[in-house]
Amino acid sequence: MTEPRIVTIQASGTVDIEGEEISRTELMAHALSNSGLNETQKAHEDFTIRRGSAFINEYARKDPITGQRTDGGPSDANHLLGSFPTLFPYGLGGFEVKREVDVPYEVHVRWAMMYHDRRFRKDYQFHFIVFGVCQKREVCRSAVLQMRKSNYSKQMDIISQLKPSDLVKASEEETKGVPFSSAAVRALRNQLSAVRTRVKGTDESRQHVRSKIWGTSLIFNPPSLWVTLNPADSQDPIAQVLAGADIDLDKFCKTAGPKSGERAANVASDPYASAQFFHFIIKTILETLFGIRKRSSGLGPDRQEGIFGKVQSYVGTVECQGRGTLHLHMLVWLHNAPTSKEMQTALKTDEFRDKVSKYIGSIIRADIDGLNKEQIEALPKEQAVTYSRPDDPYTVPEEERNETEKRLVRSLQVHNCSMSTCLRTVKGHLLCKRRAPFPTSDKDWIDENGEWGPKRTCGYLNSWNPTTMRTLRANHDVKLMPNGKLTSKITYYIAGYATKKQQKSSNTSALVANGYNNHRRYERKRRRDALKANRRLIQRCANSLTRHREFSAPEVMSYIMGWGDTYESHSYVSIHWDPVIDALRRTFPELSAKRSVEKGVYRMIKAN
Repeated sequence: MTEPRIVTIQASGTVDIEGEEISRTELMAHALSNSGLNETQKAHEDFTIRRGSAFINEYARKDPITGQRTDGGPSDANHLLGSFPTLFPYGLGGFEVKREVDVPYEVHVRWAMMYHDRRFRKDYQFHFIVFGVCQKREVCRSAVLQMRKSNYSKQMDIISQLKPSDLVKASEEETKGVPFSSAAVRALRNQLSAVRTRVKGTDESRQHVRSKIWGTSLIFNPPSLWVTLNPADSQDPIAQVLAGADIDLDKFCKTAGPKSGERAANVASDPYASAQFFHFIIKTILETLFGIRKRSSGLGPDRQEGIFGKVQSYVGTVECQGRGTLHLHMLVWLHNAPTSKEMQTALKTDEFRDKVSKYIGSIIRADIDGLNKEQIEALPKEQAVTYSRPDDPYTVPEEERNETEKRLVRSLQVHNCSMSTCLRTVKGHLLCKRRAPFPTSDKDWIDENGEWGPKRTCGYLNSWNPTTMRTLRANHDVKLMPNGKLTSKITYYIAGYATKKQQKSSNTSALVANGYNNHRRYERKRRRDALKANRRLIQRCANSLTRHREFSAPEVMSYIMGWGDTYESHSYVSIHWDPVIDALRRTFPELSAKRSVEKGVYRMIKAN
């Protein structure tokens, strides 16, 4: 190799290499051209890109003598410096290199996504790779924490007896939907679930929200409303501004700015802007329309009257659609809502049912001037109707705002059944999973059993909230939960639906088996250390599950930026029962003895 040459970046934007001035574009071209050189040619070049099929080492490079972090040099570039030469064209600015002030990996990732020229956020692979690194590090940290749990050693003794045949059988059992028969497989899956609960984006972390829903219901009675919000990021002018489009929102003109295809391309090429828009809109709706704002101090939220009345609490989960955009499912608890028993008693009176019917009419609509399906479909449907500015309620007359609402509803809320969206074959019949056509009625109603419905003359018109429709200008849904006899079943269904798996997942037992096989192969080459080997087993199996999880780019951006996948009005504290149970057993040893006697009696009865 030749001696390194002195490189100076000039203020004019050019690069000086020992007196020879070249542009940054030429420098990048030199660097990329070296990727096709053979080893003899590379030996006489200053800028080289190492080729190979090996995985990039994602950990910081350290000087073997001083122990200081370095950039690794051309032969072993530090992580992203070697992986993305177009993002780091000068071989500088990499993650986890020596700096005067140490910058954690996750913090540096967030900084990169907010970089002024947007090159990091628009790269097709960069955000997925750095998010994968963050997930694997969370798995490692979580596995270390799990080792400190009191039940870890006991379960790892069981897992040590695991055989490949057990995992093969578990894969077959999972396909059939039956419980695992192997105690070792159950123990391994319990450990993996405990580890993955602390990892962003896993199904286990989302399922943790269910306990928050049940806890909130215990404190504030059952939820009152089920709300779905689906902001249209590809056509909203605010999203276009966040993506860099030159649009004057104060003097908005629908014919100015990018065309419809360009708007969709702008958002699709900038997942950071898509995620930023979604979270901005959701927070704005919660604070402005719902009248509830979460305090950063962790205390109870600030409340005021909103479109639904006074909101006591909410819990919502963010979900990804098939095309990659985000939407929100949310349970809403209203202030001073009655208990299930009180509601059942109150619904038996005509006066209370009339009151609830009026409330339904004020917050939920599903009708356009009494028009039927054919008449609604005859109305003109506007394309890109979301590319507009909401009417100002202080200056625009009510009649004009009503007409705007009708145009939005015609374009956004009419349901059309198709095989690609909602039609499913059930027992030889095509059925709509949305249950269209919906029940029709000439008025808003609720009966004494808690069954209800809005005024609807077209069975294919989704319900909506008037204020939300005029403001959001996008598809959404609002459903009343009247706390009747079926409240517990409905809440359980919604709790499961709101935290369901994002996509069709692979057979997790098969993925765990793959991780277990890799573990056995690698551990043959290592010294036997049971504790470390068990920790590596948990990490490898957890990483196998994480790698096969599907994510859209806006989802990844949400996790990277710390915006998350849940919305909660309150702060929650987990109560871990293991220490409590251990303390009880130490204080009252007879509890353990009694349990042993009961188990012995049970085994005796079963044997006889």
